[in-house]
Amino acid sequence: MDFNYVVKNQKGEEEKGEIVAANEKQALELLKQRDVIVVEITAKKNYVSNFNFKKKVSLKDKIIFTKQLAVMVKGGLPLIEALEALKIQTENKEFSQVITDITNDVRGGMALSKAFGKHPKVFPQLYVSITASGERSGKLDEVLNRLASQLQNDYDLITKVKSAMTYPIVIVSALFGVVLLMLIFVVPKMKTIFDEMGVPLPLPTRVLLNISAFTVHYWYAVIFAVAIIIVLVRIWSKTSNGGIVLDQVKIRFPIFGALTKKIYLARFARTTATLVASGLPMLEIIETDKAVVGNKVYLPIFDTISNDVESGIPLSKALAKQKIFPIMISQMISVGEKSGKIDEILSQLADFYDKEVEATTASMASLIEPILIIIIGIGMGVAIIAVIMPIYSMVNVI
Repeated sequence: MDFNYVVKNQKGEEEKGEIVAANEKQALELLKQRDVIVVEITAKKNYVSNFNFKKKVSLKDKIIFTKQLAVMVKGGLPLIEALEALKIQTENKEFSQVITDITNDVRGGMALSKAFGKHPKVFPQLYVSITASGERSGKLDEVLNRLASQLQNDYDLITKVKSAMTYPIVIVSALFGVVLLMLIFVVPKMKTIFDEMGVPLPLPTRVLLNISAFTVHYWYAVIFAVAIIIVLVRIWSKTSNGGIVLDQVKIRFPIFGALTKKIYLARFARTTATLVASGLPMLEIIETDKAVVGNKVYLPIFDTISNDVESGIPLSKALAKQKIFPIMISQMISVGEKSGKIDEILSQLADFYDKEVEATTASMASLIEPILIIIIGIGMGVAIIAVIMPIYSMVNVI
């Protein structure tokens, strides 16, 4: 969600701006990290900004930036010089402007993590938290490399899911195209033939002809209606209730729901492992996990876990109380807590769920294929029946 804010800096001057966060509580926490006094914060109501057609900063852009920055910092290059070099190398103009702003902030004495935090649409809370831990420990190059690995794993996971889903999407698109061509060009010619035959048309044929006539004469209305629906759903999804409903659909939708849950578990395990290895406090880690998972259904669950951990309950037991986390996760984290190697255990869990996502995606793609074949077969069968029935009626009349 987007929020408008008014804050007072250390000089007592008022500053206004926008910030992106999962909810108002997280927005307040992000602002407090900037050492400012929050005067006012309100959810942004301008839905036009949701349709931003500027070239966005891709995950791949951020991976390259993070890897190169880590190399330069490790090589002893001053931070400002490293940022200026990266600004020149970046082809994405939007990202180049962001790096310019960050460079100016760092030159003015601001910490790198806080400079990142001023651009939440590009650098999420995970990025800011890990960078801050590197600044505190004096091992910025190490945490940047760790962060780059985290981003690379996310990128690989997204790429695998997209790759596996490409075939079903192509098939569905091709099927839609064929149906559209038949309705616009083939069926109208059939209507002429049926009119010349002069026989009563059965219901399936009349339905097919009416759909064809509507498509031919009102195709623009169909496109307009679809566009309006997409816009309304997009706006509704930005509301509190709409966002929760859509997030519930994501995890409960047949077939896809199981995949979505595994993706969330992989993100949780990978993020927690990275943050633990970076030395962040557990409460801060849980807050970051909440933002990284990004599903509103999980927000109260993470709040409960955070409260349990704050009261002294180990993370493994806090997770065991939540049904949404498989028992294997709490058991393995418990082993990590006892051995002092919780980050290694979580990395193993992340690898496991990455492979689960890959396997689920592959099996889902193979399951969708026969379903599509059945749908195509039914559609073709209905069309054939609609064409043959009038011909059969004419033969009977003769």
